[in-house]
Amino acid sequence: MKIHHRFQEDPDTIQMAPLIDIVFLTLIFFMWISVYATLESEVDIQLPTADTAQRGERAQGEIFINLNRDGTIMVNERILSLEELQQTLNRVAAYFPGGAVIIRGDHAANLGNAIKILDCCRKADIQNVAFAALPEEE
Repeated sequence: MKIHHRFQEDPDTIQMAPLIDIVFLTLIFFMWISVYATLESEVDIQLPTADTAQRGERAQGEIFINLNRDGTIMVNERILSLEELQQTLNRVAAYFPGGAVIIRGDHAANLGNAIKILDCCRKADIQNVAFAALPEEE
């Protein structure tokens, strides 16, 4: 007697729950990154140009300080006084030792205001300070 075994193979199915989770996490990630990236770029500042200017990578604990033409200081779309800036820099230095500060100053901004920002950085013991500039167009 001949016995026939018929094995029915189940078709491979795609698990939808992990796929949906990945799609939603990716969507949340890109929404968060787009909001984070536009915080500093929406400020109406005309950066000066330099021959050696380079685009840098964002680092953890890095803070952008925007210095407008009229001398106002902005951090994350908030106008700050020098005292509020000092408190913010003290918190950044406490949570992210070795963090960086990038000063985005308008090309027509007063140098005295930039020196005041540098003084606040020094009081907060932040040594990694840079000025933002655009590469010169050819």
